[in-house]
Amino acid sequence: MESGEFDEAMSKVGLCLNDRVVINVSGVKFETREQTLSRYPETLLGCPAKRLKYFDPRYQEYFFNRNRLAFDAILFYYQSYGRLIKPEVVPENIFVDEIRFFQIKSALVAAREKTERAILLGHNEPLPKNSLQKTIWLLFSVPESSFPARIIALVSVIVILLSVIIPCIETTEEKNEFSPAKQKSSEVSDSSYSRVEMGCYIWFTIELLARFGSAAKKISFLASPMNIIDIVSVLPYYLVLILEGSMSGSLSVLRIARTTRVLRIFKLSRYSSGMRILMYSFYTSMRELGMFMIFISVCVIVSSSAVFYAEYRGENSSFTSIPDAFWWSVNTITTVGYGDQYPITWSGKLVGIILTVIGVLVICMPVFLFVANFTKLLKANMLAAKKNENISQTVQQQEKKQ
Repeated sequence: MESGEFDEAMSKVGLCLNDRVVINVSGVKFETREQTLSRYPETLLGCPAKRLKYFDPRYQEYFFNRNRLAFDAILFYYQSYGRLIKPEVVPENIFVDEIRFFQIKSALVAAREKTERAILLGHNEPLPKNSLQKTIWLLFSVPESSFPARIIALVSVIVILLSVIIPCIETTEEKNEFSPAKQKSSEVSDSSYSRVEMGCYIWFTIELLARFGSAAKKISFLASPMNIIDIVSVLPYYLVLILEGSMSGSLSVLRIARTTRVLRIFKLSRYSSGMRILMYSFYTSMRELGMFMIFISVCVIVSSSAVFYAEYRGENSSFTSIPDAFWWSVNTITTVGYGDQYPITWSGKLVGIILTVIGVLVICMPVFLFVANFTKLLKANMLAAKKNENISQTVQQQEKKQ
């Protein structure tokens, strides 16, 4: 709000900057000056015209049926020129709702909205204006929109599972090139698997093209993480067809392209909120994971050096070099212990004991931080789902009235 608009709003309600303002929040009264609130005229309290509907002329005060504990921080925001500090006794989701209600711009709200958008998986993206594009978008992107959309979502889930199971079954088929009967049977089996897999990829391609063609914003569609997963999971199949058809691609590239077929399992995250929460938990915990990797690297290098020199003079030592001891160090830190490498001297065993105790501590410390982020995202998912359900109910009620 510009200064001219603010002065006009002040004149309409008959206020001046030196006036005292009484704010009643669920029975608790707060007092401040109009000059303090006017520091942020774009907010609810800072704009006289916005807060006018909450004015009670009988008591000459503004009444808000909101959280009293959170309002201390809201009022302090105006008094301290923009310092917004969440009270420890107020849950984060309630505090975010209070900030949104009073229309205060905050990094906390922006981060929460980003989290909700990631969890809702683009269901809040702008709908296309064209009626045909809108219908196609709802069918392939929003399973909750209609019964046919649910059927398409169910078919997509079945096709995804089928496309993941097929490569797994293929590896269990034993090929005996010396037995003509078995060789012929395996060729028929490979042919049937190829046809089913081709059908799965045809469905994936149609689904991707339909969603891309009906998207309101094509660039943002391509930049979406979930859509990138869809594209990456489809491209390897066509790459394999090109390489096998031309016979010019290297065997290593062909194997990598075949291996990436298992990425199709991540397409289930479009229909599973639990998988989305898990993936976004890893994304938001990158700092903790980076710290974890640094701790692991330090422990591996130090312990590998220690066990190598401790076992250097021992007979039948399985540690030929410090890099060779990295494998043993990682197994010991993670308490896996395959047993293919182990110390045989008393000094080497002492290094192993110390490393095992330190490894347990190193692994436990970042886990609590990751669990805290996961819990926070799980609560945000429940609130976002509830909000999305309320919005859907409101839209349905409005459509029934019309």
